Amino acid sequence: MATGFACHVPEPWGQILRQAGLDSFEAWWALSLDAVEPGNQRREGWSAVSHYRLPEAAGGGGVFIKRQRGYVFRSLRHPWRGRLTCEREYRVLLRCAEIGVAAAEPLLFAQRGLNGDPCGVLVTRALEGYSALEDCVSRWQRDGWPPLPTRRRLLRVIAAAVRRLHDARLQHNCLYPKHIMVNEAWLAGDDSVAAAPVAFIDLEKAKQRLWRRHCARRDLDSLNRRSIGWSRADRRRFLGYYLGRRGRLQGGGRRLWRTLAHSVRA
Repeated sequence: MATGFACHVPEPWGQILRQAGLDSFEAWWALSLDAVEPGNQRREGWSAVSHYRLPEAAGGGGVFIKRQRGYVFRSLRHPWRGRLTCEREYRVLLRCAEIGVAAAEPLLFAQRGLNGDPCGVLVTRALEGYSALEDCVSRWQRDGWPPLPTRRRLLRVIAAAVRRLHDARLQHNCLYPKHIMVNEAWLAGDDSVAAAPVAFIDLEKAKQRLWRRHCARRDLDSLNRRSIGWSRADRRRFLGYYLGRRGRLQGGGRRLWRTLAHSVRA
């Protein structure tokens, strides 16, 4: 995948979007849509996300469109002009598909220069039938928590997904409950559903790291701090699943648990 490509559409979406006239930057950039939440501003740039229903010619269904203008990050490889954060997110989503980590499916990434500003569009398929973990917890706090076996089942699959991400040395970098999507049918006990039990979203800040421990240190701390409502036992159980340990934690696992437990008490 060459740096600075104008438009990339993963199969099988190329032909589908082409038939609907949605296989170009211009087609998506021209859509007049409200943002689903207030957009982000950075220096001279902005980033906004909108929801859109595909026409029947493109199979129907919901998508999220992230549009950016001058919203770049800089790195050692790109210290001056930088790169759009949606380009980084697109590359990470493709990497997730390679390593078997469920995430929002990319339909299109395209970029253009407009009046000297880098502009980009990232279109991802909406995770229909999923709810954010944050919303699940809010519902449980209101209506009552699910039984222990259900909580264990959920914690186990989330821990496995996070560990798989980290085994590939990928750090989510914003691993919050609102960015972990839970399949509602699976959560209700239907193990026959084809879709993944959990999936990640909002990976535009994800980073490739040299060591897995760097990924764990940042992501597990972020998730632990933001996981309001979970008991100490559930947090300890989650770490055990992540580490693949049963019973008492030893060595580095025990030290990591002490750090995480302290951050919640602080």
